[in-house]
Amino acid sequence: MTVPASLRMPAPDAITLDDIIRIYEALRGQMPAARSVPGGPRRTGRLADILPHVDALVLDGFGVINIGGSLIDGILDFLDEAEARGIAVMVLTNGAGQGADASWQKYRNWGLDLARAQVVSSRDSLEVALPSLADGRVVAALGPAARPLGVGGELTLPSDGDGLFDRATAFAFLGSAGWTEDHQHRLEQALGRGGCELLVANPDVSAPVEGGFTAEPGYWAARAAQATGILPRWYGKPHGPSFDLVLDRMAAHYGRLFDRRRVAMIGDSLHTDILGGGAAGMQTVLLTGYGLFAAGGADDMIDACGITPDWVVAGF
Repeated sequence: MTVPASLRMPAPDAITLDDIIRIYEALRGQMPAARSVPGGPRRTGRLADILPHVDALVLDGFGVINIGGSLIDGILDFLDEAEARGIAVMVLTNGAGQGADASWQKYRNWGLDLARAQVVSSRDSLEVALPSLADGRVVAALGPAARPLGVGGELTLPSDGDGLFDRATAFAFLGSAGWTEDHQHRLEQALGRGGCELLVANPDVSAPVEGGFTAEPGYWAARAAQATGILPRWYGKPHGPSFDLVLDRMAAHYGRLFDRRRVAMIGDSLHTDILGGGAAGMQTVLLTGYGLFAAGGADDMIDACGITPDWVVAGF
């Protein structure tokens, strides 16, 4: 099932919350099934109130740790309290342009006391699968500001210019910074010729920034799917391999296994954090005060989409 031709796509600089939800809903056929939460979500005003109910936390980045370039007030105190209770902490971000190394360094610069092993990105999920996917293919790393994947014969922008779209047979969409309408047109032309795959390392349609929403790789991939009928391969939340990966790395870092029912996925997105975390067997926590639902509308969207978190929490 691809994106229907009838879906109206907004301009990348004019994306609204309603647009984001509509695009995600158009992609639901490629996502895990929603988990039922009998009785609906529990509600609380403070994220710390969930701590007695969990042994481990998996945090989203945008909308939980930061908005744009600003750290969310309260996250440092919350993590200190989690550490004092002996609760394990990991970060699972769909940011794939520079990967988990860059995210970890950013968090460290902001004062988050995290080891490198505690930060996992959707790029990691793609890199785990890439050896078999890249076999016999010419891989192009998409995202003019993205860090190359490092596979043999890899093509990159802007180094390989327009010829990249003629030569590549697998397009790995890593980041949207610097992506233009001309790039998008050339990608759609290449996919329309057939024989190519689109590997999306960041399924996010958008991310909250101060004053609005960005256009992320999931948005551009949805447009490409609508234009060409291609079914992308998705890596990162809400898809299962990213949750398996973060839980495996959590077990390796802390030296023990965790019951998924005692692990909470905390995020601001119903269609990535909540849908994916619930399908992976984790508790899910929708944080509404800072990210996609900072201006309200969370309850209406839960009802409309049928994606129900275990917890709805206003803030820190």
